[in-house]
Amino acid sequence: MAGVWLKLKRTNMALEVLEKMIKSGLSPNLKTYNTILNSYFKFGQIKEAWEFFLEMKRKKCEIDVFTYTTLVHGFGVSGEVVRARKVFFEMVKNGVLPLVPTYNMLIQVLCKKDSVENAILVFDKMVRKGYVPNTITCNLVIRGLCHVGEMERAMVLFERMKFDGSDPNVQTYNVMIRYFCDCGEIKKGLDIFEQMSKSGCLPNLDTYNVLISSMFARKKSENLLTAGRLLIEMVNRGFVPSSLLIRF
Repeated sequence: MAGVWLKLKRTNMALEVLEKMIKSGLSPNLKTYNTILNSYFKFGQIKEAWEFFLEMKRKKCEIDVFTYTTLVHGFGVSGEVVRARKVFFEMVKNGVLPLVPTYNMLIQVLCKKDSVENAILVFDKMVRKGYVPNTITCNLVIRGLCHVGEMERAMVLFERMKFDGSDPNVQTYNVMIRYFCDCGEIKKGLDIFEQMSKSGCLPNLDTYNVLISSMFARKKSENLLTAGRLLIEMVNRGFVPSSLLIRF
């Protein structure tokens, strides 16, 4: 029942259900508490989320890694980076081991709301502790590096992924292609596209749109020929060109 009210964005009703459960002698499990906590953040009720977390502590609920991950992500998305980091360090101090997704949440928060250098410090510490970053982890750092113009460092991590077992996926390739094209490095973008094809990773609509629109925009004859070839390839793969490409 609590889940139904949460889907209807009625967190207060979900809490009433929770209170009734407790009064009737039933003990809500940790998953129920975590779901309500996540809903507070989801609906932008940051203050209420923190108060609910403190209430969980007062009721001696077992706080697990999912609880802390929810807090890290919730505070981070709302721009409260200091609180997100504080919760992360509290989790470690309390003997709750973070999971790779927990690190991913913190890295994402730092890249978007703080600095990519701080995110890399967390990434490096994660690796030193024996964690194996997954593709999502690497994509977050690569995107962060590209966003601040650190393309060479992004390429180093991109190449490292191939040897560390976290193979680049279509999002990885698209980020690299987009940022190379944005800074006028069309050839490097095409080189990444070629690597993508050789690795067996299939391009998606975004891959083609970025490459083709970038080449059309520069209007160089050699680029236009390549763009035309990619446009045909794109259509043959079943993708519909965007209105922007059609205008070109």
